[in-house]
Amino acid sequence: MVAATKAILSPYDPLISPFEIRRTRFKNRMFMAPHGTGYAKGGGWGDQALAYYKARLDGGVALIVTEATQVVPVTGQGYAQLNGASDAFPAEVRKLTDICADYDARCIVQLYNEGRARAHSTDGSVEPALAPSVMRDERFHIVPVEMTTDQIEQFVGLFAAAAGRAVAGGADGVELLIGMGYLHGQFLSPRINVRTDAYGGSPENRHRFAIETLKAMREKMGDAPLLGFRVVPEDDDPDGMRMAETLAFCQAAAEQGLVDYISVTVGGTHTLAGTRKIVPPMYFDADDALAQASAVRKATNLPVMVAGRINQPVQALQAITSEAADMVGFVRALLTDPGFPNKVVEGDLDSIRACIGCNQACIGHRNKGHGVSCIQFPESGRELQYGSLGKAERAKHVVVVGGGPAGMKAAAVCAARGHKVQLFEKGRQLGGQALLAQALPGRAEFGGIVTNLKSELEQHGVSVTLNHEVTQAELAAFAPDEVILATGARPHMPVGEFEGAQVVQAWDVISGTAQVGGSVVVADWRCDWVGPGVAEMLAANGHKVVLCVNGEKAGELLQPYVRYALAGRMHEAGVSVVPYMRVFGADEDTAYFQHVVTGAPQMIEEMDTLVMAWGNDPVTDLVDSGLTCPVHRIGDCLSPRTAEEAVLEGLKVAAAL
Repeated sequence: MVAATKAILSPYDPLISPFEIRRTRFKNRMFMAPHGTGYAKGGGWGDQALAYYKARLDGGVALIVTEATQVVPVTGQGYAQLNGASDAFPAEVRKLTDICADYDARCIVQLYNEGRARAHSTDGSVEPALAPSVMRDERFHIVPVEMTTDQIEQFVGLFAAAAGRAVAGGADGVELLIGMGYLHGQFLSPRINVRTDAYGGSPENRHRFAIETLKAMREKMGDAPLLGFRVVPEDDDPDGMRMAETLAFCQAAAEQGLVDYISVTVGGTHTLAGTRKIVPPMYFDADDALAQASAVRKATNLPVMVAGRINQPVQALQAITSEAADMVGFVRALLTDPGFPNKVVEGDLDSIRACIGCNQACIGHRNKGHGVSCIQFPESGRELQYGSLGKAERAKHVVVVGGGPAGMKAAAVCAARGHKVQLFEKGRQLGGQALLAQALPGRAEFGGIVTNLKSELEQHGVSVTLNHEVTQAELAAFAPDEVILATGARPHMPVGEFEGAQVVQAWDVISGTAQVGGSVVVADWRCDWVGPGVAEMLAANGHKVVLCVNGEKAGELLQPYVRYALAGRMHEAGVSVVPYMRVFGADEDTAYFQHVVTGAPQMIEEMDTLVMAWGNDPVTDLVDSGLTCPVHRIGDCLSPRTAEEAVLEGLKVAAAL
């Protein structure tokens, strides 16, 4: 491979050079970290899952660590998972390890059980969850059943059997998921494990279940495959592990020679505070993960893998050169750009499409029971449909009107397929509503979607004209073969009595063109990022803010981890939130609402300004242009939604031309 044979000339050599862990060689230091894909099928991998993994292998990863694999049967469970308890599992593992071998890459199977952190069901009813002690958790609101000694021994056997099946399928190693609040981590924490028998009390007793499990796994696996575990050294919640406690366990495992490496990440399932860091949104950076990995590496002298909000080559390089870790894992970075590793190897850093940490189509899809994807690169997870589009049968003249994410994606893909593409944007810059999103507190990275799509336009030679509003007559004069309308949306103004009130649109507040008084009410219909973002922005600038939400909670439509982080930020900023509100009017100093369930009136008094975040209306001025060629509407021009739908529809229409 290129990384193994090239001369040492690149500053990224520490990241792209080969590495070895106890006789297992990796062609570089970059791996695909474990994550639930949503593509598990029947306890194994279907064609979509294998295509998903293959795309990342083709992109240059040296290792795939599979998603967490259950050691108990998952039959009938609605949440798609791999099933290490099945005798069919070795054959399933073989499907992936054979592909890995084609790319000189390795495969490690991760095993786990949730313990009390269980939100799944086989028939809709809530099943009892097992845990070290009857200590309720704050996220799933579960009162677990304390495990008996026999059950503990049974689980040791289940993990060992699953490890044996993984190795029988050709896995290069097996990883025990201890951290993030799952079963073995629950035994380690003295705040969850309050047992008084041999599995509780002293550190040695609390370590016992994990130590016995690792020993049994090694015995079943044999000496050749790698064995490791994954931890979160410092949990960001009251129940989880403290650094000193985690390091004590890691040192004990290292001293006994039980494992070949330790994997470090961040986040935990116990509370919302910990959960928001499981897949850290754009409000967080990679510093936390690197600091924790460094502490584990220094304490144990074992090889350490790290993952957690690392989306730039320079961050990955820092992890290696600072000796925080020996290998660096990516999830969202590989969803956004499967070719990330190869681009680092080849020195093509400028073409890397960077993850923006929005969480919408990756973990957001997973939370809703769908397979993971990416709002910037919707080809991810759809490799069977869009992985290799190729050139169109006939090159056409395509005119795209609108330079937001929808129009940019459509234009780039059309041009990549060989069409002659002209894109017109009436504003002075490309980006549409993404330019507003990036202006809100903590959301500057959202502008990366514009940067990345602009790069694709340039790469494929799209003709872009700015500051030009296309008319119907002009559109006809272009004589296009196909027209794609991506003209976006404009803010909606609800029907009501607003005479005498100062009413401004959220878009104008974000862009800085609206004058806003000291006391503000934000009326939020959409329940997405706009209302909370504007509320936080105004509060940070010294305004008194009440956010009235036309739903159950602020940010109701946002991915939960983003919503939790945003809720914390609004609380710290002093924003008051009132749910279940429907606006119907305002005057000089009062906003008038109705409770959406009872219809009862509610007044917010002593108000200077009412800010409307009441959703958008499609801009359809060019729809009835009388053209004889096909006209395609995409994104908000079709139906106001989010950047995800806009980019996906841009891909779909371009793929069909």
